[in-house]
Amino acid sequence: MNPGSDRSGIILVDKPEGMTSFAVVSRVRKILNIKKAGHAGTLDPFATGLLVIAVGKATRVLRYMEHDSKVYRAVMALGRITSTGDKEGEVIGGKMPDEAGLQALCEDDYRKVREAVMSMKGEITQVPSMYSAIKIAGRPAYDYARKGQEVMIPERKVTIHDITIGRISVVEGTVQVEMTVFCSKGTYIRTLCEDIGEKLGYGAYCLALRRIRSGGFSIEEAYTLEKIEEMERSGNSAFAKEEVEAMRSLPRIEVDEKEAGDLRNGKKLDFSSYKDRMGDVGADIGTRVLAMCGNEIVAVIYEEETEESILIREERVFA
Repeated sequence: MNPGSDRSGIILVDKPEGMTSFAVVSRVRKILNIKKAGHAGTLDPFATGLLVIAVGKATRVLRYMEHDSKVYRAVMALGRITSTGDKEGEVIGGKMPDEAGLQALCEDDYRKVREAVMSMKGEITQVPSMYSAIKIAGRPAYDYARKGQEVMIPERKVTIHDITIGRISVVEGTVQVEMTVFCSKGTYIRTLCEDIGEKLGYGAYCLALRRIRSGGFSIEEAYTLEKIEEMERSGNSAFAKEEVEAMRSLPRIEVDEKEAGDLRNGKKLDFSSYKDRMGDVGADIGTRVLAMCGNEIVAVIYEEETEESILIREERVFA
């Protein structure tokens, strides 16, 4: 990254438990002595893991990460419903399994539990917790909840692409389930745990939550705030990635040198020569696609339908 106000890039932070995403962005802004910064994909305060932050001019590419899918590791505990959906809230419902119930849950290698978890795969409807970071009138829902203010949170459709069940064990008289969830943007894992608990008839809450992937980025690439500060003090900016990295998850097509020149010069483009390539990567009308010339990024393009025809438009061109 360049010094001063010209600093720009993507920073992957391993968010600690207890901090809001906004607080993490503020800390990064302070460490780098930069005014402009934003993040993609909010993490609730109790959650840890990958938070993608853009600083400087790189904030303009945050929109390319808005629809990125996510991967989480979570631990669900049966038997209690809490006010926040996680371990920090007050117990407001649920029931602990008695001896017979616990035995039934454990039968056939936790068959009932596994079936309830896996039944959540596919498109589902969720109503996020009042203690989630979902924005209501520009404020996180948890702001209202902590002040005792009630607001209506609309339900939403999300997609659970896959769930991998890890260790299932009996702890303190109930069942805990470790699972890895691959899901669409906007999925609330606390709500997912609650819905599984309801299906099993005991209630549940999320005991631990960690994001390990966001779009094309992995937690293995992330740094703690302390490490970023240490590297910054020593003049090592290896924690920052180029802004084009934000577009890792976009579908890509190959263009030749002439087409690359036309894209960069803003020339009117013949859709017919792009039709098959756009179709091959599953691009519908409006889907953003990365045009590549070899290993070189040329432009972000998309199809636009008019009354007369379908056009190829450039949204962003790279020199």
